[in-house]
Amino acid sequence: MRMKQQRDEDACNSCRTLQMHALLFGRTLIGERVWDIGRLIDYAATRPEADLTRVAVTGNSGGGTVSLFASACDERIALGMPSCYFCTFEHSIGSIRHCECNYVPGIMTLGEMYDVAGLICPRPLLIVAGKEDAIFPIDAVRFAHEQVRKVYQAAGVPERCRLSVGEGGHRYYKKDVWPFVREFFGD
Repeated sequence: MRMKQQRDEDACNSCRTLQMHALLFGRTLIGERVWDIGRLIDYAATRPEADLTRVAVTGNSGGGTVSLFASACDERIALGMPSCYFCTFEHSIGSIRHCECNYVPGIMTLGEMYDVAGLICPRPLLIVAGKEDAIFPIDAVRFAHEQVRKVYQAAGVPERCRLSVGEGGHRYYKKDVWPFVREFFGD
């Protein structure tokens, strides 16, 4: 049980204590959550009714973080659809206050967020963003999308990398998500 002072300090951020504890063990919350997605797919593989060729991951904000990294790390995920997360580290995570669960130590020494997204190629990727999202600025989202689209272009599948922009702020925009799923999985 956390002390009242800790709860008050972390009131706007429920992940801080968990992330700090994970770091003590050389882990991150992103890593833990991606691992969880992998275990969920492992479980689905034990179920006769599951079709492992039709695994899709989507989520908004922190769920978008998990969607991006899980899709990049686990090739069993056929469709990645992060919402209100994809941008550049430089213009979002690195320059605007975010929950600690968004940070991967040393990641910018390896590349940018669009480099992580490039690992998803050639599997389909739909990036969902809000035009007025203050913590993932749309100009940087568009720039990052163009960078990852170059990877898809080089692989000969540029149509599999798309950007859907909603008219509002930081929320989930489903208007293009389900048509994207149907396009690649059928009805």
